[in-house]
Amino acid sequence: MRKCKALLISACASLIATTVLAKDFDLSKANIHDRMAYHRAIDAIVWSQPLMNFKGFRDALLKIGVGSNDIGYFGTVQNWKFQTATPNNTTPYIMAHWTMKDGPLVVELPSVVKGLGMFGTIMDAWQRPLDDVGSRGRDKGQATTYLLVPTDYKGPLLKNAKVYKHETYNGFIVLRPIIPRQSPENMAKLTNYAKVVKIYPLSQAANPPENKYVDLYDKHIEMTPVHTGKIFEELHEIIQEEVVLDRDLSMMGMLARIGIKKGEDFKPDAKMQAIFKQAGPEARQYLLEQYHRYLNPWLYDNKKWSNLTPLGDIETDWTFEYPAYYDYVARGGLYYAIITSIKNYGSATFYVDLAETNGGEWLDGSKNYRLRVPPNVPVRHFWSVTAYDLETASYIRDVAKNSIDSITKSVKKNADGSIDIYFGPKPPEGNEGNWLQTQPNRRFFMLFRAYGPLPGLFNGSFELNDIEPL
Repeated sequence: MRKCKALLISACASLIATTVLAKDFDLSKANIHDRMAYHRAIDAIVWSQPLMNFKGFRDALLKIGVGSNDIGYFGTVQNWKFQTATPNNTTPYIMAHWTMKDGPLVVELPSVVKGLGMFGTIMDAWQRPLDDVGSRGRDKGQATTYLLVPTDYKGPLLKNAKVYKHETYNGFIVLRPIIPRQSPENMAKLTNYAKVVKIYPLSQAANPPENKYVDLYDKHIEMTPVHTGKIFEELHEIIQEEVVLDRDLSMMGMLARIGIKKGEDFKPDAKMQAIFKQAGPEARQYLLEQYHRYLNPWLYDNKKWSNLTPLGDIETDWTFEYPAYYDYVARGGLYYAIITSIKNYGSATFYVDLAETNGGEWLDGSKNYRLRVPPNVPVRHFWSVTAYDLETASYIRDVAKNSIDSITKSVKKNADGSIDIYFGPKPPEGNEGNWLQTQPNRRFFMLFRAYGPLPGLFNGSFELNDIEPL
């Protein structure tokens, strides 16, 4: 009895010590083992960012009733409630996700109708592009059947289908219908197109099941991974679902050191939870710093516009996997900022990023700014500017308008054809139509999108201006 009481006292003392340490966790005072756990936790988020983006995408769609093989679409162009990494609100999305645990999968896309451009990508759970689809894709906008098969598949194929090996259990597709204007007729074309997309198992190809189509407009869709301590629980969940690729075996060893093991429960103690609580936000800050300030090549001399993607994106098909290593830091930074990859970047779209003033200060939603877009931007279709929250990389919340584009009739032009776009918490008098609202006490950044980019965007004959504080 005395022995049991002593053990109980010892256990309680240990629990109290752990709780105190958890409450007072301070990296500068932690021992080497806890410091290593903290740094491994940050690295785990950087490494897993594209996978966590997929999980956020999939789970958010499941929550609003878009299950595996269902098709979600925006019958009206999306608003701020669509919270994912740098969406646009000029091209309404069509989206779907799937699992291949039961075998090969068939994706049928219809022909793109006249007056409706289409661009999209089929991806696996790590956001690695299998191929682009639509007007600028391999199918050139013609009705096409895609067959996705596991890497070890040796069974029958499907006649006339384009076949792709799919290395993960989960995957998804995002389509961007490009419409000249948001008229009822064009939105009807989009909806009709979406409702002909089909996704079903190869085993049911002889008699495909009916697909479910869900209009996503004005639904609150929270896809962005939230970098709190809870994200490590989310990471553990998706690790249990997915295959472990050979390239990731050493990273799985790192995860094991912080309690994330395939086939085992996730039970972090109080001290580890405190480490996770601090590591999550720190990982987010590291990702956004890397993306906006270090990874992406500057587009012009002495200006703060940078390319959308780090070096190596095109050479590695956006995987950042090189013959001798893979750059998971560059990959993590990129997928903080985007939700879908592209197989052939620049053929249909070209994006550039701006997050700072010329003096190197983060853009502050409490302040006022002006961006003057020069006349005659070299694009085939149109351009747009969209403002995003810096921490979430998604739409600024609770604002009616996040984008301004070159084809909006209410936008005022200057005498020389240039367009002034204003940013700030309140609209400038007389220029309300050219204003994008920001949130006080929140940092923001913007993407400039070119739809149908022409050579002038790449050969140095055209330059965007830096943003001006007012």
